[in-house]
Amino acid sequence: MIDVPTITRDQLVERIKSKLESRPHKATYSHFSVAPGPTEPAAYVLILGAGFSYGVVPLVYELMHEVIGDYYYPDQDQSSLKRPSSVLRKNSANFWAQFNKVAAKEGLPTVALDAKRLPKEPGAAYQYLFTYEGANVLFAQLGPKKPTYLDRLLKLRANRQGPEAQREPLVVLPGSPTSHAVEAVFNQTQQKEKTGEDFVKGFLRYVLDPGAEGGFGSTGRSDLNSAHLYLAALLEEQQLGREWATCAFCRTLFTTNFDTLLQNTLQMVNLLYRLSDRPENGLDHSELLAEEGPIHLVYIHGSILRHNPASTIDELGGLENKNIEVLRGYLESRDVITIGYSGWNDGLMAALRRCDSSQHKVYWCDVHSQPTSHVASFLRGRAGGAAYVQLGEGGADDLMRALYEALIPVESRRDPIQRYREWRDSVWRRKDSG
Repeated sequence: MIDVPTITRDQLVERIKSKLESRPHKATYSHFSVAPGPTEPAAYVLILGAGFSYGVVPLVYELMHEVIGDYYYPDQDQSSLKRPSSVLRKNSANFWAQFNKVAAKEGLPTVALDAKRLPKEPGAAYQYLFTYEGANVLFAQLGPKKPTYLDRLLKLRANRQGPEAQREPLVVLPGSPTSHAVEAVFNQTQQKEKTGEDFVKGFLRYVLDPGAEGGFGSTGRSDLNSAHLYLAALLEEQQLGREWATCAFCRTLFTTNFDTLLQNTLQMVNLLYRLSDRPENGLDHSELLAEEGPIHLVYIHGSILRHNPASTIDELGGLENKNIEVLRGYLESRDVITIGYSGWNDGLMAALRRCDSSQHKVYWCDVHSQPTSHVASFLRGRAGGAAYVQLGEGGADDLMRALYEALIPVESRRDPIQRYREWRDSVWRRKDSG
């Protein structure tokens, strides 16, 4: 049993409601004001991980045990039906067997596999896959190697001039036919060395941006789960101020996800939002500390639409070094609620560790009965400024529904699930009529 302060979902909801009610909304504008006053800061900031997209985007476990096999071995029947899980797991096992065989041959690290030949630690396998090392050597060795023009030229030269010629350098004059051949071979070699990288990047797009497969553009995933729908409905009421009598709940959403689900759900309720999705350029203090207005979506690891998702330890470490102090300053100014966030060694986690626990509280929400060991260590070190929240099987979906029902009066509620169905129906009707 891991000994950390633990509360239930309903206790967290009650704490949020009590805190907001203790800070009633203060009107800062009248008809006699020269201009509206600054918007009051929100009480909380959300950190949303893969668990928040559960049911729509596969979790890392599914990606490494099933989806990678689905992508690596195309469906020969080209059927629109999903292949059985047993087939996908078999294909994934074959992929990892090939991956490890080639990696070992090249002296690279291999992925630890279980009795079913699937990764024992899916998170570690995921991060290693995105170093591209193993994938590059895997694809470099696929298929027989055909001799190139340069190969034939070298062999011919050696046959004519004897064994000693094999040790002489090939002299290539600029502009000669041979120089163009050498350049072409070099370019082909460089491209071949990146084929594995292209495969891995394509795999991520296959998961997060299905519309890109046909080459028509990016559509993201069209489905939304209840967590996103109730969050959008809650933020809509907050931003419009209908029957909203307290300070704002949240206006800044940090996410480690690469998908577009948060954008999709805010578009559904016609809420303005702004994006920060180029973490490799460094987060700007002014972007986070500016007066709050629209909802701010911060893609802390990059976005599928920018083709800049950071997944490896080195990539995450680079972003951490760029953004840790900016993140620390902002996170410390508000209570933090993490939902479905694993707490990988990234900039967010490093910033949270540096925060002064006397300045704010951290509520770590997850479906498991107790936190993982590294999360428990973090929570224990905060001297009472943190709690683990057991969400149970309902996960993020039930948490956001409970929060919506606690903060929005009955007479003002509109069923988010029904609204989503009507919205999707209207979208499809417009497509059909077009």
